[in-house]
Amino acid sequence: MTSVQRRLERVPAGPRTSYRVTLAVLTLAATSYALLQSLVLPTLPELQRSLHVSEATVSWILTAYLLSASVATPIIGRLGDMYGKERVLVSVLAMLAVGTLISALASSIGPMLLGRIIQGIGGGIFPLGFGIIRDEFPPREVAGGIGLMSSLIGVGGGAGVVLAGVIVEHLSYHWLFWVPLMFIVPAAIAAHVFVPESPVKVSGRVNWPAAVLMSAGLTALLVGVTETAQWGWTSPKTLTTIALGFGLLAWWIALDARARTPLVDMRMMRLRGVWTTTSSRS
Repeated sequence: MTSVQRRLERVPAGPRTSYRVTLAVLTLAATSYALLQSLVLPTLPELQRSLHVSEATVSWILTAYLLSASVATPIIGRLGDMYGKERVLVSVLAMLAVGTLISALASSIGPMLLGRIIQGIGGGIFPLGFGIIRDEFPPREVAGGIGLMSSLIGVGGGAGVVLAGVIVEHLSYHWLFWVPLMFIVPAAIAAHVFVPESPVKVSGRVNWPAAVLMSAGLTALLVGVTETAQWGWTSPKTLTTIALGFGLLAWWIALDARARTPLVDMRMMRLRGVWTTTSSRS
């Protein structure tokens, strides 16, 4: 019995919902999250004009979201394993709704960025959804369910690009957030009502030192890339910031690889099915 197996804990299972209903709820949640990214990207020039900010500043509406998602996703996945995936999923959807509401009401860049940072926490929908699928679906349906969830990133992205132009032309930028909110709230309620709590939990803790290093590394890397329009690609400030980001991320990987409860199990990247899928998507 491996150390991972010893950490598994089975809790009493409650009434189980049909896996098709669970998949429908997860699909709704994932689509709403994907829309929040794709609706904003093509409308950054309109947001720049409406919020009266510079091009460099408005780019943080996207960068803050991506940075928050990058940091929060592995942490939320770990919390779901420890405390229950359904419980954490409902909490994540509630926070996603709060962040989207803040951005929908925002008329200046400060509240807009705050809302986008909170929205990025919604990236945890995907590791939680994958875990729920593995726990609840019949073995023959697991691969298809995970594949569908993964594909929604692209599907939601395509739909968002189309909808963004229509929304900005006929409504206002506020509706870039009101529209996804109409999906997020029903998804949160449906997740609470229909998605069963996983009978499998994993004991342990979050590797917070690794989380801090990962957060700092990603922040430095994204700041360096985002500010190239102002600093220039070959400026010492850009090169130093990007190098610092890579250095911190390398330190994180080394620290996490030795941890008993890694934040991200980098050994999974040795599996052909994992790294080939990742590289093909990039």
